[in-house]
Amino acid sequence: MELLRVEHLKKSFGAELVLSDISLAVNKSEVISIIGPSGSGKSTLLRCITLLEKADGGAVSIDGDYLFHEQAGRVVYAKKSELRRLRLRTGLVFQNFNLFPHFSVLRNLTEAQIHVLGVSPDAARETAMELLSKMGLTDKANAYPYSLSGGQCQRVAIARALALRPEILFFDEPTSALDPELTFEVLRVIRQLAEEHMTMVIVTHEMAFARDVSDRVIFMDEGVIIEQGKPEDVLINSKNERVRAFLGNFKS
Repeated sequence: MELLRVEHLKKSFGAELVLSDISLAVNKSEVISIIGPSGSGKSTLLRCITLLEKADGGAVSIDGDYLFHEQAGRVVYAKKSELRRLRLRTGLVFQNFNLFPHFSVLRNLTEAQIHVLGVSPDAARETAMELLSKMGLTDKANAYPYSLSGGQCQRVAIARALALRPEILFFDEPTSALDPELTFEVLRVIRQLAEEHMTMVIVTHEMAFARDVSDRVIFMDEGVIIEQGKPEDVLINSKNERVRAFLGNFKS
């Protein structure tokens, strides 16, 4: 069942065209990895879908309900109340964690539950502790972000996103700031979410991980989708010269 649809999405920064006519669909429980060189528009795509950037053209819908669409040559966004409802169905994990440094780990997870979802403090705490247990971080509930490793911070960020009960989770290079040992911790959590059938779109430079965890891989370059398909078709057997040249920089 289709959960997310992106149609003819366009985005420019000044005279620079960053996204050019991007269209894709994501089905429920599907895991999609987006790969490609730096500057290809991968992060901008996620930021437009999650409304952190305003699109210049095209449409994005969740379950057929439009966050925005193009009408008479301009982009029209849904009403604020509708946008709020639809945004709650998505979650985004940033590459630099974006935790609140003055909040404990526990409060980082409970604050939005209380003020956005309207749940009670006790219920928020229960959910937070369940998620921290899942991340292997129960003992860090009262710690502050400055005292955590990068891998621990990223797992807290994943738990915080999950605390709002999203239906689709976006990851923007979740391991780019981590060394190999800490990268393994984070990828293990994402693999577990995939096994639990969480719908995910992951911008990543971890090719072996993309091959193993994804239902589909999308290769982007210069603001367009060059190729997409099953992991083995894109990452191993691609017939596209640009894709093969890019993958030649990575070891399997």
